[in-house]
Amino acid sequence: MNWGIIGPGNIAHDFTRDLGLIRSPQRVTAILGRGQDSIDKFTSEFEIEQMFTDLGDFIAHGKMDAVYIATPHPEHCGEALACLRNRIPVLCEKPMTINEAQCQQLIRTSRDNNIFLMEGMWIRFLPSIHHVMKFIREGRIGNIVSLKAQMSYKAPHEPHSRYFDPALGGGSLLDLGIYPVFLAMLLLGRPAEVKAVAKLSPEEIDEACSVLFHYDNGAYAILESSLISDINGPAEIQGDRGIIRILNPWFGKSGGIEVEIFGEGKIVYPCTWEGHGLQFEAEEMIACLDANKIESDAMPHDFSLDMIRVLDEIRDQVHVTYAKFE
Repeated sequence: MNWGIIGPGNIAHDFTRDLGLIRSPQRVTAILGRGQDSIDKFTSEFEIEQMFTDLGDFIAHGKMDAVYIATPHPEHCGEALACLRNRIPVLCEKPMTINEAQCQQLIRTSRDNNIFLMEGMWIRFLPSIHHVMKFIREGRIGNIVSLKAQMSYKAPHEPHSRYFDPALGGGSLLDLGIYPVFLAMLLLGRPAEVKAVAKLSPEEIDEACSVLFHYDNGAYAILESSLISDINGPAEIQGDRGIIRILNPWFGKSGGIEVEIFGEGKIVYPCTWEGHGLQFEAEEMIACLDANKIESDAMPHDFSLDMIRVLDEIRDQVHVTYAKFE
């Protein structure tokens, strides 16, 4: 299978390395970058047949079976649209779009053209998350009562960086907070009520954000993200019979899955895999393409749409807007 990659940054390097862990032959045949320096850095590690700085040329001459989009998230919609309209299947890094309207447009284009589209929420396909979902299905901890998760990274405060620039969709929520939001929605569904507060930067993006989800059955989730601290802990799912903790870093290669059953003690299940873990989402896409699907059952269009709606609601409550895109 021949891949084209849009955006030769760090995550694209990880993705290309992880493609080598897939049993069926995979190769990157085309790369699109904004500047020659980033392309040269990428091709110094990987042998790439075709290099482009123009999206139209990349689509017309890239000769790819699928594309992986790894650019800053405000660029996702335009790049994905161009690929879908030219009948190229798309795996697009999270968040797939900057707002609901863009997400609606991508999904409509995917369905109109009968072409595969999936948001690259890579942790959905990690063995650690599969273990957690299995334990919950088995009733190990009973009914879920609460979920607590956070993700933070102390980013250098450079006003024109992708973390802090509103023109680049900056802020902790879409970059980091999307992971706790995803976990809560994966395990509990779309919340009935959302409450959010945030600390805003001088650029009026969320440096830190705290969110409460409430569900009709009484369950709740407490979710946090931050660009001004670097404190991360386990994700904790509490049930009426016990607790599951995805040990730190819960949003990556976790130290293990701790299952505590009230009155019975704790067991830690080790969880490891080769590479970064991006091969699992690529394998999901390959399986879907082999089955002639245009969306994944595990990460369907409607889930991405529900998630961006919730993220839009959070941004609205904390008064973060991206005027360029709204």
